[in-house]
Amino acid sequence: MRRVLKGNLGILLIVLFVGILLSSLAFGEKQLTFYIVSHGGPGDPFWGVVMKGMNDAAKRFGVKATYLGPEKFSIKKLIDMLDSAIASKPDGIAVTITNAAALDEPLRRAIKMGIPVIAINVPDMRPIDQRIPYLCYVGADEYQGGVMAGLRMLKEFTPKRAMIAIHEPGHIGLEMRAKGIKDVLSKKGIPVEKVDVTTDLAKAYGIMKAYLTLYPDTDAIFTLGPLGTQPALKLIEDEGLVGKVKVSGWDLTPGMVEAIKKGELVFTIEQQQYLQGYLPIVYLYLYNKYGLIPHGTVLTGPSIVDKSNVAVVEKTVKAGYR
Repeated sequence: MRRVLKGNLGILLIVLFVGILLSSLAFGEKQLTFYIVSHGGPGDPFWGVVMKGMNDAAKRFGVKATYLGPEKFSIKKLIDMLDSAIASKPDGIAVTITNAAALDEPLRRAIKMGIPVIAINVPDMRPIDQRIPYLCYVGADEYQGGVMAGLRMLKEFTPKRAMIAIHEPGHIGLEMRAKGIKDVLSKKGIPVEKVDVTTDLAKAYGIMKAYLTLYPDTDAIFTLGPLGTQPALKLIEDEGLVGKVKVSGWDLTPGMVEAIKKGELVFTIEQQQYLQGYLPIVYLYLYNKYGLIPHGTVLTGPSIVDKSNVAVVEKTVKAGYR
């Protein structure tokens, strides 16, 4: 009888333990859900690295993170995707503020709903009393990056004429990069023109080729992202202009690393975009859990990568961290 009682008691304890375990799982804390809503499509190599950072952080902290971005640059589609994310009432949103006026209403609405918002890659650049009240900004100083690019090219040589290839006109971050470059070169009396090359690689190639034909004295091309750098490098190689037309880049890809090593790309401006995907997830997690958040700006760049330091970053580029 005692053995039977002991056996029944053991079974009872197991049943109770399993019940408590299942109950704790059923009534435990829900999985936090975050979104990164960006102007950049997943096909852009830059945003692929951002997504890797986001996914790595989500896995590390056990949260769900989703990336939304239009295939082609479109403020309307960006807003539509942002509205979709807001409607799901997530625990946090990180967003690129590529057009502050257009994003003002949906983001203020999200904040009013109690959704934590972090700006990444592009902040609200309006005066402080007009800015969207997001928690913090994670990204580079775009204007300063343009200034650095202009100064670095002048260190290489003094161009006769320069072209700035902008692949997404109206994108405030790219516009500030271009402004920084223009401000530096204009002070030296160097003619510099901003040209819309689109995000289509073939079209960009044709537009840049036409520009060089129209202005054969152009000896410097500033590109503002891999979508401009790739066709620019192909063009100068096809036309036998390597060394004659100096090209600078923005961000990093394995191909750009090789181009720097070969002397085809003078330098590129880096902003460590992996951190722009990873850190917002960390910050949103900490904010939801403990109310902790950095204030102001968390800079991930800019910095210059050229022949002097390209070997340092090459491994991390190949591994998808840059």
